[in-house]
Amino acid sequence: MACNTSLTANISTCGVNAVKGLRLKAWALNRSDIASVTKTANVVSAITRVATKKAFTIEGFKDFMNAGYDAVVSDTMVTKFTHYLSLNAFLATAAEKANIDKADDIVWIVERNGDKDASSFIVLGLQNGTWKSSQTKRANDDNGKTTVEFTTREGMEEEYSEYVFDTGSGYSANLAYLVALETA
Repeated sequence: MACNTSLTANISTCGVNAVKGLRLKAWALNRSDIASVTKTANVVSAITRVATKKAFTIEGFKDFMNAGYDAVVSDTMVTKFTHYLSLNAFLATAAEKANIDKADDIVWIVERNGDKDASSFIVLGLQNGTWKSSQTKRANDDNGKTTVEFTTREGMEEEYSEYVFDTGSGYSANLAYLVALETA
């Protein structure tokens, strides 16, 4: 397999409406519930679920969730990327606690703040999933919230820093597609 380590386009930040943060809703899919993915390079245009499976939603308050990536740079290998997602949850019931305790191998789709356009939705852990790297709670700290972090495992890094979810039909169609993933 040939490796492309060259630039293929200009890099410009002129005219970019940079806004920090994520919107208050994200989607989580068990990687084993994904039947197929249609993608070209780092653009995902379709995710097909296994029959009877669905995407789960994560909804919260401002800044309850964070997502991103870190480059894994090597002198002897092509640069790969570790994907990261953290969330703060107030888990009350035994079922809610068990649900997050058992969560692993998750593909996340988050919506970035800013312009609602073809690059609004970011997919993390597409090829190899994300796995729980920490889960903490202290009863007297931060109102007893649980903080959970998911990352790509070592040796299972992703090819791209971020995958963009884009059906090719615009923001509204992308959002409708993701909402449709919520039903089995």
